[in-house]
Amino acid sequence: MSHLEERSTEALIQASLEGDEDDERAWDAIWALRRRGTRDVLDAAIQLLGDSSAKARGRGAAILGQLGKEAPTFPKECGDALMGQLRREQEPAVLSAIGVALSQLQEPRALPQLVTLASHPSEEARYGAAHGLAVLAAPEAVDALIRLSADTDRDVRDWATFGLGTMMEEIDTPELRDALAARLADEDPEIVGEALVGLAYRKDPRAIEPVREALRGDAVMVYALEAAAELGDPSFHPLLLAIRDAHAPSDSYFDRVLKDVLSQFEQRNSAEADEPT
Repeated sequence: MSHLEERSTEALIQASLEGDEDDERAWDAIWALRRRGTRDVLDAAIQLLGDSSAKARGRGAAILGQLGKEAPTFPKECGDALMGQLRREQEPAVLSAIGVALSQLQEPRALPQLVTLASHPSEEARYGAAHGLAVLAAPEAVDALIRLSADTDRDVRDWATFGLGTMMEEIDTPELRDALAARLADEDPEIVGEALVGLAYRKDPRAIEPVREALRGDAVMVYALEAAAELGDPSFHPLLLAIRDAHAPSDSYFDRVLKDVLSQFEQRNSAEADEPT
C-alpha cells in the first residue's frame, strides 16, 4: 500500500488542491481518490464543485470523471453532479474539465448540454465539448464534432478530428467523410494524420494519394503507417520497405508499428500468391 492510500480522504482532497494545473503531487492525490471511489470521496468531490475557487471546481470534476477507475462507482451521481455544474459554470477552464469528465463517464444524458457547449466563445470550453461529444454515437454529437473539426483553435480541431476519425470509427456518413477530407489541408501535421487514419478506416479513396505522399516524406509519422495498413493499397508496400531500409532498426514505437504493417502487407501478398488462377 502506498503512502497515499493510507491518507484520509480529507487529506487527499487538500493535497489535490496544491500547486498549478499540472502539479504532479496534486494529480497523484486525484488518482488515489479515484481509486478509492467511496461515498465519502463522492461527497467531497461534489462539495468541491460548489467551491468559490475555479481550480477546486476543476479538481472536483476531475475526480468525478473517473471515480472507481476500472470499476466505476456512483456513475449516476457523478453524472448528475457534473451536468448540474455544467448548467451553472461560467469559467472556461472548469467547463473544459467537466467536458473531459463527462467523456470519461460516457454520459449520454449530457448530449444536449455538450452540443450547446460546442458553440461556447471560449476555445477551452469547446475543447471540453469535443471530449464529451466524441464518446457519444448520436447524430447530434457527430454534427457538432464536424463543426468543431473546422474550429479556429488547433487543439479543438485535433480532438474533434480524432473523435470523428477514430473514436467514431463505426459511424460512416458522407458528411463525416467530407469533414475528414477537409482536414487533409490542415496546417497541423497531426490533424492531417488523424484525418488520414479516419478516412482509411472507412476505405475512402481520397486518402490513398495523401498516404503515398506521406510515406515518401522526410518525416513519416505513425498515422501514415496506420492509414497504409487500413487501406492496403499495393503501391504502399515498396514505400514502406524503403522507410525500413533507410534507418537502423530500433525498439521504438514507430519501428514496432512499421514492422507490424509490413507483416500485414506480406501476409496479403502471400495470400494472393496462393490463390488459384
